Amino acid sequence: MKAVMKTKPEPGIVVLDIPVPEVGADDVLIKVRAASICGSDLGIYNYTAAYSKMTLPVVMGHEFSGEIVETGKDVAGFKVGDRVLSESVKACGVCRFCREGRSNLCEESTLFGIHTAGGFAEYVTVPYKLLHRIPENMSYEDAALVEPLSNALHFVKDITPFRINDFVVVQGCGPIGLYSAQLFKLGGADVIMTGLSADKTRFEIANKLGIETVNIQEQDLEEIVRERTKGVGADIAFVAVGAPPAVKQATRIVRKRGRVTVVGIFGAEVPIDMTWLVRRELEIKGAYDAKPVNFPQSIDLISRGLVDVNSVLTHRFKLEDAEEAFQVALNKTGGKIQFQPN
Repeated sequence: MKAVMKTKPEPGIVVLDIPVPEVGADDVLIKVRAASICGSDLGIYNYTAAYSKMTLPVVMGHEFSGEIVETGKDVAGFKVGDRVLSESVKACGVCRFCREGRSNLCEESTLFGIHTAGGFAEYVTVPYKLLHRIPENMSYEDAALVEPLSNALHFVKDITPFRINDFVVVQGCGPIGLYSAQLFKLGGADVIMTGLSADKTRFEIANKLGIETVNIQEQDLEEIVRERTKGVGADIAFVAVGAPPAVKQATRIVRKRGRVTVVGIFGAEVPIDMTWLVRRELEIKGAYDAKPVNFPQSIDLISRGLVDVNSVLTHRFKLEDAEEAFQVALNKTGGKIQFQPN
């Protein structure tokens, strides 16, 4: 089968022909129908410091959906022909965080596409306990976007308490930013989203979704926030980009006792003015991955049309065109980029 792989500790990827994976007793073999490129996949492509401890070689990809074509002898509740999607974290199930339902923070976790073979391939094996059924009214395309929406839902719902009419600045207009902005709006917040001149396509997507945008290379974000809040500052800054200047800017645009949620993955240390933080009693939280409960919640949001994930999907590629797909993603000339292997 064809697979998009990371084989060396250096920038780049390769497309190789490798054997179809063997199915363990607790596994299912999935024929992959759709698999999306995540921001973390771009970090893997560039081999940034955040991914220097990943397992090599490895088939990439952790956002995928497909059809079960084989089941292991101990699999229960799923059968050949079922349409499914998968959680991205393989957790130990016994550590403190797993027992609390926070397997995203598991002490012994492994992730598809980083530690074990992922979904950028024609087939992938998955432990059946990580599976979720795809509703009849949901396409494979949308199903492969449940994982990133689940992340956004965890970031917004679980980590960032907000109220109706709170003023929220979402920094970064990539897919996670676009999904998170929709969730904030769904909860009644007043939302603006920032980006750069290179984000023209993403701005167009945001505008289609009814999200107000600010090009911070052409407009003064701090001035806009001051005007909108009569000098008080935003209630929440949501950093959905791994750019160190964004974190400093976030602390400058929120009000006293304001909240900053950081979800971007950074390739370098981020300096913060701690005296400014202390004197304004700011709250900064990190947010990572998704909890298992966020998956059925996200499936429901998409199924009921409350969150539009498909409008963020702009490009579809075959596995053999992986280099072109990654260049589109790296150059920000699209929204969500997806492989459709079968």
